[in-house]
Order: sequence, then structure tokens, then C-alpha cells
Amino acid sequence: MIKKKSKPKSKSAAKDEKKAPRIEVREASDFRAIYASGVFGGLDPNDGRMIFFLDRIKPRMKKGEKNIMELEKVNRELQVEIHMSPNQFLSVAKWMNDHVQKAGKKIKAKKRESSTSYIG
Repeated sequence: MIKKKSKPKSKSAAKDEKKAPRIEVREASDFRAIYASGVFGGLDPNDGRMIFFLDRIKPRMKKGEKNIMELEKVNRELQVEIHMSPNQFLSVAKWMNDHVQKAGKKIKAKKRESSTSYIG
């Protein structure tokens, strides 16, 4: 494989890099971390929308049975609704898919490793 030499940066390109704004990250006063069971939403030409939810099961004691529970209902609690531009929605989808692909490769590698490392 032949490595290409990168061109030296012009003075103006080097100056532009130095002028890039510094990004400061801070949490909003109402920032919170949530757990989500799932998400629904969609994309149209004007808006991308995701609504994250948390499912909580509500059990009840089974009639006529001691110490046995059964599912009474599921309470679906909407946690947060996120809107973004269609371009940003597609960018987030690509970002998520890239992470899924990387995780899938790691999981497959671990499965191969664990199945070949066992000596019975």
C-alpha cells in the first residue's frame, strides 16, 4: 500500500484552524438523564420527531393463587419529545447506525473469542 503524502497546509488554512471557536459544554438547568423502553416518531419534509417512553408494568395478585402475580396493565409514560430538522434527524440516524455497526462487530468478535477459547 502506498501512502500519500499530505500537502502542507497553506498559511490561510492554518489561520482558519486557529480561529475555530472553542466549544464549551454545559448542562442546562433542567438537564436530566432518562431511561427509555422505546421510542416512536417520524420524519417529514419539515420536521423530525422522536418521543421516548418508559413502560412500567403494574402487576396484581392472581386470584385464588397465593404469592403469584400476573400482569394487570402496562403504563406507558412519555418521557421527552425531541424535534429537529430533517437533516439533523438523518445525521442522528447515521450516527446511531454507525454505533450499532461497531457494537455488532465487537459482539460478534467476543462470541467467536468465547466459543474458540473454551477447551472441554
